[in-house]
Amino acid sequence: MRRRFGMGIAAAALLAAGTLSMGMGTVGAGAASTSSAPTSGHVGGNPGGGDARNGNHAVSPAGHVAGGGAVPHTVQPGPWSIATSPNASTDNYLNQDSCTSATFCVAVGSNDAGSSTQTLIEQWNGSTWTAVPSPNTSPTEDNRLEGVSCVTTTFCVAVGSSENGSSNQTLVETWNGTSWSIASSPDTSPTYSDDLYGVSCTSASFCEAVGETYTGSAEQTLALNWNGSAWIIQATPNPSTTDSYFNNVTCHTATWCIGVGSATVGGVDETLVLQWNGSTWSVVPSPTPAGPGAYLDDVSCPSPTFCAAVGYTAYHGSDTNTAPVIEQWNGTAWTIVASPAAAGSFGDELGAVSCTGPTFCSTVGYNYTDSSQDYYVTEGLVWNGTAWSQQPPQNPAVDTPGTDQAELYGNSCVGGQVCVAVGDAYPGSGANDATLIETQAITRPGYRFVASDGGVFAFGGASFNGSAGSLTLNKPVVGMAATPDGGGYWLVASDGGIFAYGDAAFYGSTGSLTLNKPIVGMASTPDGGGYWLVASDGGIFAYGDAVFYGSTGGLPLNKPIVGMAATPSGHGYWLVASDGGIFAYGDAVFHGSTGSLTLNKPIVGMASTPSGNGYWLVASDGGIFAFGDAVFHGSAGSLTLNKPVVGMAATPSGQGYWLVASDGGIFSYGDAVFHGSTGSLTLNKPIVGMSA
Repeated sequence: MRRRFGMGIAAAALLAAGTLSMGMGTVGAGAASTSSAPTSGHVGGNPGGGDARNGNHAVSPAGHVAGGGAVPHTVQPGPWSIATSPNASTDNYLNQDSCTSATFCVAVGSNDAGSSTQTLIEQWNGSTWTAVPSPNTSPTEDNRLEGVSCVTTTFCVAVGSSENGSSNQTLVETWNGTSWSIASSPDTSPTYSDDLYGVSCTSASFCEAVGETYTGSAEQTLALNWNGSAWIIQATPNPSTTDSYFNNVTCHTATWCIGVGSATVGGVDETLVLQWNGSTWSVVPSPTPAGPGAYLDDVSCPSPTFCAAVGYTAYHGSDTNTAPVIEQWNGTAWTIVASPAAAGSFGDELGAVSCTGPTFCSTVGYNYTDSSQDYYVTEGLVWNGTAWSQQPPQNPAVDTPGTDQAELYGNSCVGGQVCVAVGDAYPGSGANDATLIETQAITRPGYRFVASDGGVFAFGGASFNGSAGSLTLNKPVVGMAATPDGGGYWLVASDGGIFAYGDAAFYGSTGSLTLNKPIVGMASTPDGGGYWLVASDGGIFAYGDAVFYGSTGGLPLNKPIVGMAATPSGHGYWLVASDGGIFAYGDAVFHGSTGSLTLNKPIVGMASTPSGNGYWLVASDGGIFAFGDAVFHGSAGSLTLNKPVVGMAATPSGQGYWLVASDGGIFSYGDAVFHGSTGSLTLNKPIVGMSA
């Protein structure tokens, strides 16, 4: 049986080519404009084969190089802080959480309702954690939630177990944007226990939930699949006729999932890793540290070529302490990596991990502070692409110093924005266990921009990973996008040729196709597992895990499309035309446009807020138009520019933005910090886009 631990600023003045940027200019007004229903055009998903330029080239850093080169930490994690969270009745526990953005998270667990344990669900709206009503199969039988996965703000799945009077049965609950409801889920037997501990969804029509089932003599792995209409039990392998079980699962696509847990083989608890390929589950070899054995409690895979799994070594008598275990996947094999124990610890256990890319992961758990292992405090480590290091979370106040009891079981990170960890704490004698939620800001300090010859300039903490500046291009580069952890980027040419650098992977291109209109921009999915390209007629091309939701490829447009932005969930996108007309697809919501206004200069780009509830448009004179929850922080609309503005990027917090001109001059507003520019340099080719 699985142990419970596993279950679970002021505006910045800036210079661009020596010009002071002030917060003046065109105020974002909410004029009505065009929002179309999805229309076909260039169908997404062409298998970009193509010219020799496509692919993840090992290009020498020739061309335009700026900004001090690579940094060891492309993402900078801030300190952990305890958030105010509600508690119901007596003892309260949170086991896992899932965040789609810095303004939407869900945490699940249970609370002691007196005669029984009942489900507990809390949600974050960007400012407050609130306990929301969650259903139970019975007010007198135990109901617990152990895992949760949110695809969007309107689709989440939570899993756990409920008692039927004699045994545990699977419990699945779904969120539709308004309320939680119990979904019908199968069980292997009404008399033997089935428990679900983790779930991962890639869309509203695909989820994997995992746990264990009792056969009457041993625990065995259990997996349920959601196909959009029903939950179905899947066949899963077991390395042993004794105990084998899943603790958690992560899915990158509907055809690639990794589940982790433990199996008892020859009397020793060994790590267990299973992989789903779209049709079957199979065991993947994974190492077990020397000693009494080990368990894996959680896994995070930002791509099929990088995963991190965490857990702890098994107990072996009262004189042996547990130790943290971290294993990583490189696309070929799992290996154990060094995981430093907390100073002065009498045992460390890691229960949750979340990675935004191969250069940033955050793992949490707890460590014992006394030799009898009665007291424990929160623990946290961070991965910077090279090594793991301690970064402990906070601990709530206790009535007797040295008798801390606080633990973290869940962790969810949103690329470039925040990590949220959940668990519980016991403040002292006579008190109840209380929910514990901690947050940690993670930022990508700096920005990059690209010239039409593919030269890349990196400033601040943004790393330079390569460029196309030394290549002979078929067509000019027109834009770029960064990976979620900031450890790489893509460049796109007007023929749709893709150049991938750092930890950016090549998923396909239109480089070998004859296009109706040239490509003008791109956007990446939140997990970095894919990207969209957009043409000037609004045709969309989707690659990797990017999904085609619609296009304007078949519509007569007043003005050409000039750019796009993806929603935080990755399940939608906006297209913007040079007149500021907005076209929204998937879960992208239309918040306004300048389509009905007479503009001084054409729109050249856009950026969305972290919540996805707003966006900014920028004109070539640096005028800014803000819609939805996007805040106007200033513009260059009243300045005399040396060169026109060609693009923009928002800060990870959404409280500021940068504008870039074709000479590489940078204008910074809100909490955007000026890290440098090429405004005083003579460039081979003009700047065409930027990313942050």
